Amino acid sequence: MEVMADTTVLIDIWRYGKTPRRLGDLTSKLGEAAILVPWITQAEFSRGALFKNVSLERVAEFYKSFHLVPLDQAVMDAYCRLWVEMARAGHAADYPDLWIAACAVARKIPILTRNPKHFTNVPALKAIGYEIV
Repeated sequence: MEVMADTTVLIDIWRYGKTPRRLGDLTSKLGEAAILVPWITQAEFSRGALFKNVSLERVAEFYKSFHLVPLDQAVMDAYCRLWVEMARAGHAADYPDLWIAACAVARKIPILTRNPKHFTNVPALKAIGYEIV
């Protein structure tokens, strides 16, 4: 199984990777799934890491644990369809979250997030929420 990672997933693995008990709920919901990291999640995480004075080389090393997903035509098409459908339904979508959702919808896989409410109005998307305990 594969899951698309919201930025919260990378933040939590970065912060609590050395204290895995904090990641218990994440680990139990993830199981044997491969974590895919969309380009927008990678950009958000890298931007935050750089702001915290973490070198991009160290971040690049961290990314080796994940499957990176580039922006492609399928994602762009999914984003446009989702945006139009949600706008017509009166649901304002958060820009980065909709791109992350589009990556998951384009590949027909669930999204893994600590903030499932950010994705509740996204059509055709299954969100797997978790908590840090």
